Formats: sequence, C-alpha cells, structure tokens
Amino acid sequence: MITTKEIQMSRSTELDVKVKFGLKSFIAVVAILVAVLFVVGILTFVIPAGRYTIYTTDISKMGQPFFEYTTDASLNKQIVMDSFRLLTDAENTSRLSVLRWLTSPFEALLFGSNSANMIMIIALLLVLGGTFKVLEESGGLVSLVRVIMTKLKSHRFAVIWAVTAVIMILSAVFGLQEQLLILYPVFAMLCTALNWSRFTAISFVLVASGVGFTTALTNPLTIGTASIAAGVSVADGIWYRCIIFCVMYVITAWFLTFLAKRDEKQATEKFDVQGFVAVSGEQHAEDVRKAKMIIILFSVALLSVIITTSIASLRSLAMVFMAVAFIVGTVIIGRVLLGSYKRLGKSFVVGVKDVLPSIVIIMIAFGITHIAQQGNILHTIFYYFYNSVTNISPYLAVIILYIFILIIEFFIPSASAKAVLIIPMLTLAPIEGISKTVIILTYLFADGYTNVLYPTCGTLLVG
Repeated sequence: MITTKEIQMSRSTELDVKVKFGLKSFIAVVAILVAVLFVVGILTFVIPAGRYTIYTTDISKMGQPFFEYTTDASLNKQIVMDSFRLLTDAENTSRLSVLRWLTSPFEALLFGSNSANMIMIIALLLVLGGTFKVLEESGGLVSLVRVIMTKLKSHRFAVIWAVTAVIMILSAVFGLQEQLLILYPVFAMLCTALNWSRFTAISFVLVASGVGFTTALTNPLTIGTASIAAGVSVADGIWYRCIIFCVMYVITAWFLTFLAKRDEKQATEKFDVQGFVAVSGEQHAEDVRKAKMIIILFSVALLSVIITTSIASLRSLAMVFMAVAFIVGTVIIGRVLLGSYKRLGKSFVVGVKDVLPSIVIIMIAFGITHIAQQGNILHTIFYYFYNSVTNISPYLAVIILYIFILIIEFFIPSASAKAVLIIPMLTLAPIEGISKTVIILTYLFADGYTNVLYPTCGTLLVG
C-alpha cells in the first residue's frame, strides 16, 4: 500500500492521525508490477497473436479488419462465431517493442482502450485524497467517530454485522465496490478507537464489498450485462444466488467479527474510549454538527453513484458524479469548518500530494493490460480455452472455465467487458452439460474475489 493511514493507539484521549508515505511498500509493489509487465511483454512474443471479428455499432469502423458493422445494439462488442484466425507478424503491427514496454503506462493513459476508466480512477483518487485531508484537519472525522462511539456503547460487534450487510447489499444490488472505499478513513479511525487494527478497517470495505460483488443479486455490471449477453432474464437463478448471498454474508460477518475480537485480545496499548467520548455539552453539540455535515456528504456521494449505476447511459460516469459530489461538498464543508478558502486549498493540496505515488502504481497496472491487448494474445487464449472444453466432462469444464476467467480477469478487470466478450461465445455455442445459469455463476465467482486480489483491478488499486 502506497500511503497508509497510521492512527496511533495510545492511552491518550485523542485520535492522532498521520499520513505516512510507505516508501518500502511502494518500491516493493512497483517492483512486482514491473516484473509482471515484463513477463506479459514476453508472452506477447511467445503466444501466437490472433483475433476474432467483433460486432460494432460504430459506423466509423465499417470495413476495418476484424470489425463487422451491425445496427443491433445487443450485439455490440460481441464476438462473431467461428471468426478467429492467427495473425502474421506483418498483421500484428500493434504489438509493442521491448522499449515501448517502458512507455506502456503513458500510452495506456493517453491512447489505451481503458484510458477513460484510468483517468476517472486517478481523478477520483486525487479528489478523495484532498477531501479526507480537509475532513481530517478540520476535526470532522474525529467528531464523526466520537458521535458513533457515543451511540455504539456495548453494541460494537452487532455493528459489524449491520455494516457488513449494508456494504454487501450495495455491492450485490448496485455493483458498488471501489466507490465504497470512501468509507475507509472513517472505519480506520473507528477501529482505532475500538482497539481494532487497520487490517480490520480495510477488510470492512474490501472483504465485504468483494464478497457482495461476487454473490451478486442484480448487479448491473455483472448479472445485468451477463444476462443480456446470454439472452436470459436477470431473475433466472436468483433464488440460488440469494441462498449463496445469505450463506456468504454469515461467513463474512463472522470472519470480520473474529478479526475484531482477535485485535482486542492482542492489543498491547488500549485507547481510552471513555476519556475520548467524555466531552462537554458544547463540544458534543459541535461534534454532532460536524458529523451531520460529513454524513450528508457521504450520503450524497453514494446516492449519486447508485442513481448513475441504475441508468445504463450514465453507468460509465459513476466515478465522475462521485468526484463532483465530493468536490462540491468539500468546498462547502471545508469553508465552514476551516474558516477560509485559503486553509481549505492548502489542506486539499496536501491530501492530493499524499496520494500522488499511487498514480504510478495505477499507470503501471494499466500498462500491463495495454501490452496484452496490443499484443493480440487475449483472443488466442480464449480460442484455445474454448476448444479445450468442448468435449470433456461438464464438471471439469466448469473448473477450467473458472481458471480461464481468473486468468482473463488479470488483463480485463472490467466485469462488463469480460461478460460481453466471454458470455455470448459460451452460450451461443454452449458446452455440453453446462447451462447458461451455471456459466454466469462461474463467471461471477471468478470475477468478484479477484477484484481485491489482482493489482490490475481498480478496487485494490484505490484501496
């Protein structure tokens, strides 16, 4: 992790929050990603380049190689059956040379197929960095945590089950995941006050949202896109998904409770909770005022994402709406709490500087996917996978399908992009003994958990 919120645990009644740049962690992560980047670059010279023809509704691509124009919007970006062919070296002109591997992060940012998503992630991260620095220096986060602690009393473990349920539902129903990371600073301070670790704090978001995303109920990014691509209803198999969701909810909440209890037992220095919440009536009123302002800010930001993800035409702009909501909210709240736009601006700039190193990691991660895409090896991998499962046991085929999606997830982290590419092929020419519902479930299980494991996925990058 590039920057970590270090919240000192002591016998003090104050929460001391410091933003520290983890140089060793940063170097380690960059080294790993650069190594992966070179491995993927080598694979583009080892794996034969190949392409399927893709349906497109973009009239400007009419007549271009490997594109077939269609007016049917439901076919857009889908593979044309039996259209795969290997490319000659003369045709594979987009493959990057060894020297261009080093510039691939910049090419991905400026010219890559995922450049828009990359820019939105970077912009959102910068906005969040500035926002939380403003809330931190204004004392707003401390006030919010103090109000929560006053309400919690002895029900802290029950709160874990409630928070887990809310986060999992937001992920499973609306497809929120990296957007929920806005809650981490609050959880970090709250966990410190409860003598829980930072690992437990980030687990509240990463683990709960990852499980919720995997056990999707109506998630438009996964279930919605995959169901449309497969030609089935979103309601097909929902009863089974509900059972899986409930089972995984219990397991996840129990796991997070276990982490919290373990932290309490292992804590060598206890935070003085009673002294922290014991404030004057005037201070309590001020805390409530600040807490309400921050809660409104978070609510508006999350509501903007929920609305945009529910509207197909606005779905790709969800992060933009969230960033705008935070900028406007931060300006208003920061001006009120800090007293001047000058202090607000200084705090915001410091917060932006704190997260700048993370931009490097994001760019390298997207550079990896850019190299694979430009090397034209992804379609080849899919072609050989599909031919390997057509005449084998359906049980073994499901396992191979799961492993295949795990591999593709590294290069194509977008859930909807994978669904459009993979699901139609598997359902239009189905594998014997495997229903469309099983294919969609396999896709879900392979896609969700990896969002918090792979360094090319936005959730882990932002986290």
